[in-house]
Amino acid sequence: MKLTQLFPITLVLSMGCILTGTTSKQPLLRVLGEITALGAISREMLVKQHQLDANHQKQLTLLTKENTCLQAKLSDAQCEFNKLEKKVKTQNTCQRLYLSKIDKLQHQQKVILGNIAQLQEKLAKKTTAKSEIDQQVFKKPSVKSLPETQTSVTRVYIDGNNLSFALDSLQIEADYNALRVELSQNATVTTFKYYTGVHSPMSEGQKRFISYLEHLRYEVIGLPILPRPDSKNVKTVGDDVKIAVDMLGEVKPQDKVILVSGDGDFIPAIEELQRRGAQVTVIAKKTMLSEQLSQIADDVVLLDDIQYEIAKYRKFNAA
Repeated sequence: MKLTQLFPITLVLSMGCILTGTTSKQPLLRVLGEITALGAISREMLVKQHQLDANHQKQLTLLTKENTCLQAKLSDAQCEFNKLEKKVKTQNTCQRLYLSKIDKLQHQQKVILGNIAQLQEKLAKKTTAKSEIDQQVFKKPSVKSLPETQTSVTRVYIDGNNLSFALDSLQIEADYNALRVELSQNATVTTFKYYTGVHSPMSEGQKRFISYLEHLRYEVIGLPILPRPDSKNVKTVGDDVKIAVDMLGEVKPQDKVILVSGDGDFIPAIEELQRRGAQVTVIAKKTMLSEQLSQIADDVVLLDDIQYEIAKYRKFNAA
């Protein structure tokens, strides 16, 4: 017999004992019936409570399993999200590089078109001059030669250490061919000098880098690297002085100077070049540009604004 069927039977018998004891005035029988009834009710309550506890435990087990499944799904979703985020960053970098290549090609096109226009103009002038000479050859016994016009040269001086720190701060790797194209816009004749420190003996990496620059028609000026007396670091000796001396010795009044450095030590040299009639453009990273240097320069170009035009690729840390 099941316990659920035993409870009503026990309850009926106890009620019978209570009624019989009451009517027959037998208190012992009545008390026995009451105790039996209370025991049956208490037992039934315990059984019900046990069933409720069992149901609660079962529900808690199910909820724990569901929570574990949801945690696993959330972890998988987070992994997929991280992968998609890395893909998006990679695609954005590729897009910037493609745009940079397009800009470089457009710059090259502008330079070529400018050179063609200048050649056409010179050809037209020579043709006109020749026609006038042919017309006057029989009138005058001699023809005076036209005075030679001085050609304006754009001279680029690059402080290699300063540029290297700026590129690291911008997290880009420079394309020095693109840099040459960018700085040669609207220039008829250009010269490029790159000043950098070299170890003694020179490392293989430095040899490859200098050979790469020379292949791109940079004139590389190597300066000694010596340890600092007050620390374990090293420094390039005499690079700023060498750049200043070369500028003052080479630049002519009609020339244009492009200085790739934001160092305020070049202020006296630039003021002297401007006094002689040369125009000076300074190119530097915004946070590395001397305020006084930016004020005296004829023009200032921030590396922050042209970084995508001169970048080979961009460095970034994917999360």
